[in-house]
Amino acid sequence: MSWWVQLIACGVAAASFSVLMHQPWKTIPVTSLIGIAGYSVFLLLGSSTMGFFLASLLIGVLCEICARLMKRAATLFVTGAIIPLVPGIGLYNTMLYVVEGNYERAVSVGAATLLGICGIALAITMSSVIFTAFHPKRQKEAPHEE
Repeated sequence: MSWWVQLIACGVAAASFSVLMHQPWKTIPVTSLIGIAGYSVFLLLGSSTMGFFLASLLIGVLCEICARLMKRAATLFVTGAIIPLVPGIGLYNTMLYVVEGNYERAVSVGAATLLGICGIALAITMSSVIFTAFHPKRQKEAPHEE
């Protein structure tokens, strides 16, 4: 399948999942574009652990930026934008190989899938922590008692 068809399908998938999750209409095109940007990085780097990690890191950073610009929660954007990266076919193939009794292949595919999932989780967490560290919530000062 050509890369532009994959990017269009990625945008449609991100937008469809956003609609399914009752995301506000104004944020759906932004979520879709963030998903396309992340998936394009994934296509450039291949389906390696580093590809999952860097694509998810880009998605996480863009979601944090858009959340601040649009005054929304970052998870609103992340849930839809990350969907095209989730390695569902790897999970499916792992279970298929287990059912077929091909345990060597199941372990191989399962380990690669698990590393991809861990890369996604680590990247989203890192982007959230980085933005929280550089943009802490302003705390009201407590009144001083004397």
